[in-house]
Formats: sequence, C-alpha cells, structure tokens
Amino acid sequence: MSTLVKHSFHEITVSHPLWNHEFLTCCRTGNLSLPDVQVLAVQMYKFSKEFNRILASILSCCPDEAAQLVILENLFDEMGQGKISQSHPELFRRFTRALGIDDETLMALPTAPETRTLIETYLKIPHKYGYLAALGAVCYASEGIVSSLYTQLYNGIVGAAPLPKESLIFFEVHIDVDDSHAAKLAAAIEPRITIREEEIVKQAIIEAMDARVQFFNGIQRQTFKYNLSHHSLLLT
Repeated sequence: MSTLVKHSFHEITVSHPLWNHEFLTCCRTGNLSLPDVQVLAVQMYKFSKEFNRILASILSCCPDEAAQLVILENLFDEMGQGKISQSHPELFRRFTRALGIDDETLMALPTAPETRTLIETYLKIPHKYGYLAALGAVCYASEGIVSSLYTQLYNGIVGAAPLPKESLIFFEVHIDVDDSHAAKLAAAIEPRITIREEEIVKQAIIEAMDARVQFFNGIQRQTFKYNLSHHSLLLT
C-alpha cells in the first residue's frame, strides 16, 4: 500500500466532523460540569468494556497469523497483561468510583441507544467488510485517534472534577499506549490492503467515525436531559 493511501486513511480521521463536536469543544474550553462527566463516564464504560469483544470478533474471522498476533497482543494489554486488577475495564471502574458511581450502579445504568450503535457498528464491521477493514477501523478510527481524543476528554474531566491521580490511570494509559497499538496494527494490515480493498477500508473507517459522533450526540442528549431534571443519572 502506498504512503499516499495510508495518508488518505489518516486524513479521513483528522478532517472528520467529530473534532468539531460541541461536547469536545466544551472539554477543550473547560465548560464541563460534574454531572456531564458522570454521564460521559457511564457511557464510555459501556463501550470500553465491550472493546475486548470487538477485538475478538475480528480475531474470529482473521486468517492471517501475523495479524492474529497483533490482535492478541492488543487483547493482552486490554486485559492488564494477565493481571485482572490492571485490566482496562477495572482501571475505568477506578474512575467511575471516584466520581461517586459504585460498581452496582454502573452495571445497572442503561446503555444509551447511541452507545449501543457505536458498539454494534464495530461488532458488525468484520462480518460486513472483512477482517482487514475491521482492523483498519480499529487502527485509524479508534487506536489512532485515542491519544488526541482522550487528551481532550481528560482535560475536560480534570477541569470539572478534581480527582485523585490514580483514578485517571485509564486515560493516561490510553494516551501513552494506543499510538503504539495503532502503529503495530498499521504495520500488520497496510501491506495487505490492495487497491480493490482500499475503498472498503475507507468506508469502514468512515462508519466508525460517524458512529463516534453519534456516541457524543447521545452524551449531549443525556446531559441536556439531566440538566433539565436535576435528579438522576438513570436516563436513556
């Protein structure tokens, strides 16, 4: 695959309307409230805890051994490299606990429709477009944007809620590590993408980015309802 094609994948993500979303603007300008952060945290958790299933769904239809290894390494990192106390879902629960959301409440809170759409988009891509397109979506529209996206979210969070540093490890890990995941994924898949597959990979990346916008639309919708009701995070 040419450098020009690789750049075109990257260009899809950096020029996407996601970065102009009102919620991310609020993060960058320090205009989040604690309830905003709580709503974000619940729905981020609902997606993040499904990421292992997303990777496993790609692995299940991936015949390429080199790509399988990269997926497995990513999964191993997600699972705390064998230490359940360091698994990414557990690191995220440190964050939600610090926000005053206990584990039982977190599990009971509903997954917003927009969050469900984001999860299902990623789960369907391998079967809709094939493993290369699915890895492309994870590489460019997930791992490849996480450092920038989570830095913005992190800044918004710490501006709204003074939290202990240990409760923010989930964000720090992803800001520091996911560029490496993206590079390994890119190295595994880029040589395998033919001219015919290029447009398919682009479509998968666009669908994943669009679903991420819908996710933040859902956050915005919930925070608006919360601000009107002033009574509960139990919103759908």
